[in-house]
Parts: sequence; C-alpha cells; structure tokens
Amino acid sequence: MVDAEPPEFVKYLGEDPLSSWWPWVVALFVGVVTCIKGYMGGADCPSKARIDSKWVIVTGANCGIGLETAKELAKKGAKLILACRDEKKGEEARDEVRKVAQNAVLIVEKLDLCSFESIKQFVTNLGNTEVDILINNAGVVFHPEGRTVDGFEFHLQTNYLGPFLLTHLLLPKLKARKGRVINVSCVANFAGDIHMENLNMEGCYSSREAFGQSKLALVMMTVEMAKRLKGSGVTFNALHPGMVRGTQHMRHSPFSSSIILKAPMVPWIWLFTKNPHQGCQTTVYLAIESGLQKTTGKYFADCSETNMAEKAHNGDLTKALYEKTCQLVGIKSIEKSKH
Repeated sequence: MVDAEPPEFVKYLGEDPLSSWWPWVVALFVGVVTCIKGYMGGADCPSKARIDSKWVIVTGANCGIGLETAKELAKKGAKLILACRDEKKGEEARDEVRKVAQNAVLIVEKLDLCSFESIKQFVTNLGNTEVDILINNAGVVFHPEGRTVDGFEFHLQTNYLGPFLLTHLLLPKLKARKGRVINVSCVANFAGDIHMENLNMEGCYSSREAFGQSKLALVMMTVEMAKRLKGSGVTFNALHPGMVRGTQHMRHSPFSSSIILKAPMVPWIWLFTKNPHQGCQTTVYLAIESGLQKTTGKYFADCSETNMAEKAHNGDLTKALYEKTCQLVGIKSIEKSKH
C-alpha cells in the first residue's frame, strides 16, 4: 500500500502543525487584536436604572451616536423626541428605534441647529410637552469654511451656538422637572482655543481648529451654566464619547473624500475606534444614573468622571464667553446663582 501524498499546507507547516511557530503567531495576533478592540471599545454603561415616562430630547438622533442613544433610552422606558434636521431621516430613525422598543413613545421634530429660527420653532412646536433630559448630541467636524444663515461659522453654530440657544430656551421646562443637560463634546476640546475677538476665525480658518474651538466652548458652557443654575435642580455635564466610526458627521473628513485615502485606513479605523453603540454608553449613563442627580459641571469619558481642558476652569474666560454668546444669539444672560 502506497502512502498518500500529504497536502501542500502540511508540507509547508511540517508533519506536526503544532510543532510549527505559525499557529502561535496567529494566536498571538488574534489575542492582541482582541485586547485592543476590547480596550478601545470602552466601558459599557454600568447602571441598570430606568427612566420610565421621562421625556428626553436627543439632537441628531437620526444616525450614529444619536440613534444608538435613542435606542438605549427607549429600552429604558424614556419618551423620546428625535430632533433631526431631515424629518424623513428622523422618521426612518423612529422605525429603527421601534424595532428595539415597540411600545416606546417617539416623536420626530425638525431641528436645524444652523438656523436660530429653526431652533425657536422647534421649542414652540413642543408646546406643553415636558422635558426631563436634553442631550445636545448633534455636531459636525471637518466642515468646509462657510457661514450659516445666521452668519456664523458652521462648527461654531452647529456644535456650540445652536445648543447654547436651545438649552436656554428650554430652561423653563428643565427647571420644572429638575432636568439634566448632557453635552456631547470631544477630546478635541483639550487642543481648542477660544478666538474671543474672531469666533468665526475669519482669515485664519482651519477646520481642525474650528472644531476644537466649538467643542471647548461647549465644555465651557457646561461649567458656566452649572455655576449659574446651581440650586435650580438642573444639572449640566459634558462628555467625550470616544473616537467613533460610522457617524455621518465625519462625512467631511479628508479620509471620506477619496477612496484612495480611505481604503488603507479602514482596518485601522475598525481596530482603534468604537462603533456607535459603544460610543453612546457614557451619554446613556449620564441620562439614567440616579447617583448623578446632583452632579453638575463635570466632564466624563467611559462612564467615569475625568479631567476636562484646563481652559474650562478659567472662570474669567468662561464668563466672558458666556456673556458674549448671549449677545450673539440674542438672549439675556442668567445671573450667577448665589447658592
């Protein structure tokens, strides 16, 4: 009887594959990738609390982190107002949320943060609807230089001025419910600078710097409003969701503009970033955790309080920015609490 010729891969690995170093290399590679993915995925929301019957507004709820936030909160019993610039996409998002929370109360309302008029109309449309939690989630990054209908740089208005005005207009409702304001910022706030005399960055525009400025301003708003509303029952906290892939706000990224640039980056983006579900965990935590009822003016990442940009601790700077912002959006400033 003639022995059969061994397969080519056995010849390559040797008669005993376990004696080869290849299986160990593969196992090590898989182990390293698994560890990196686990670490970069961040923490899951540790709270099991529910927020049954509480009204929650999520801006930018039609995709990415906003949509995943809406899904998670709907499963926690929240009544949701999906605030979206595109109502059709908002309705599609509503259908997606219903798949995970069939009996959830879901309302889609048009909201374009690039228009102060749209923000005011949104608040008017709410009528007598209560608001327990406002999640300022919508944002843009790497947007080409340009101006909104109100004459402001896109990052500045979408990421900061719009949420600033929306929050102030909703304060009566939030005060009545001792509500929470959750501002989705970004680690870019650490590198941001406030161009106080040139917030539109005319003549020195950089999408990266404009984004950093807007996210730093959002954290500074969090700190300043926490001071001014101290004792009102309304809390203000900001967060970094992590580096998240699969969100439409990255559509202006240089890597999205060319398949030649994007293709080589895909494996690295997959490895070193979170998916939107992972990215929403800290937002959900800040919305539902009962132990945070009196926590205000803080900054979180991976469901834990952490340090914020040093500039946000500059009381004179946060005050000056707050007063100037009130002028820009056309509202009266709130007097600092004496509590």
